[in-house]
Amino acid sequence: MVYGNGGVTIGRNVLIAGHSSINTVSHAAERCDVPINDQPVLTDPVVIEDDCWLGLNVVVLQGVTIGRGCIIGAGAVVTRSIPPWSIAVGVPARVVGRREGAPPPDQPPNQPPNQPPDQPPDQPVGEAE
Repeated sequence: MVYGNGGVTIGRNVLIAGHSSINTVSHAAERCDVPINDQPVLTDPVVIEDDCWLGLNVVVLQGVTIGRGCIIGAGAVVTRSIPPWSIAVGVPARVVGRREGAPPPDQPPNQPPNQPPDQPPDQPVGEAE
């Protein structure tokens, strides 16, 4: 289920298992003299970058970015942004590790994993100049 009024961006090769939800909407609830349903609706976008896997029953709340290559464990509630290549579980979701073989945190985001940063990707090898 996607409640996308605040905007949702889902990258390439993202797996989202059954019964998961992405919510970009919430209600203001500061005033007790006004019913919550009559208070402003708050929206904030959600971004799920490339190559992520969200397990069964994951809930992603507004304003969150799930970085490239993340795995979010079944039943997790993602209330804060998750750094790239992280493994996060729980309620609220907490990072418990990084994926094996993940590039260093300072590697440019568009660089393929395990590709040296100074070598252009897909450069022909052995051609004379």
